[in-house]
Amino acid sequence: MASEVRHADCLQAVQNLTSESVDLIYVDPPFFTQKTHSLVSRDRNTRFEFSDEWNSLAEYIEFLRIRLKEFLRVLNATGSLFFHCDTNASHHIRCLLDVVFGASMFRSEIIWHYRRWSNSQRSPLPTHQTIFFYSKTDNYQYHQLFEGYSPSTNVDQILQRRQRDQHGISVYVRDEMGNVVQDGHKKGVPVADVWDIPFLNPKAKERVGYPTQKPILLVERIISLVTSPGNMVLDPFCGSGTTLVAAELLGRNSLGIDVACKAVQLSQERLEQPFKTTSELMRRGRETYVQ
Repeated sequence: MASEVRHADCLQAVQNLTSESVDLIYVDPPFFTQKTHSLVSRDRNTRFEFSDEWNSLAEYIEFLRIRLKEFLRVLNATGSLFFHCDTNASHHIRCLLDVVFGASMFRSEIIWHYRRWSNSQRSPLPTHQTIFFYSKTDNYQYHQLFEGYSPSTNVDQILQRRQRDQHGISVYVRDEMGNVVQDGHKKGVPVADVWDIPFLNPKAKERVGYPTQKPILLVERIISLVTSPGNMVLDPFCGSGTTLVAAELLGRNSLGIDVACKAVQLSQERLEQPFKTTSELMRRGRETYVQ
């Protein structure tokens, strides 16, 4: 697959892209935290840092507005945009997206839920971030994904074959001996809008020490939902390059853009050896860890 990382302001870089040339845009910009984010790499040799400080909320929203207009232009008719944010400005961002894309193009408000360490703030512990899902048109690409059934679900009952009787009532199919006929494998339940995907373990090989690094599992799900192999994925604030690695692993083309030289270099290094940490929690289910 073709993967490219460009060192540039995403506004200028995207202005040079052909209209309707992108199938998915994953936007993970600064969150209006009014902080400078800094973290040291695992080998302690590199410090990754970026500023998320603004003169005003109006300045921040305008920064996003002019870029979102260009993102909309390069998105093709079947394409989608996923905008990642948190509680600092999510309500303003939702309104902005309604203006730029149109309120009717809103598809979902996805909640990324995770467990985290405790703190001493006088409010409930924040354990989620928000991802707004918009399409460019009503004719957008979407591939339904399925999750396993909840522990309380009677899976045996679900796997029993049904048919309509003479009264139009759904009944279980039985064989000559009166035994219920099984229907074989079921796909599970469609992915909902709350995603329980853990943060990266501090010792995970996938973790590179970038301040706002997201797990590949999270971005892989987004890419799988709305793109097909060979499609183009754009990450205009690519940071550590997670989106590009996820796209590479899934057989998609990708373009990442970042204003920080160190972020671009890190993304390029990760693309040379794309790697994803396996989550035992996701594979086995959280209930298996309950004592």
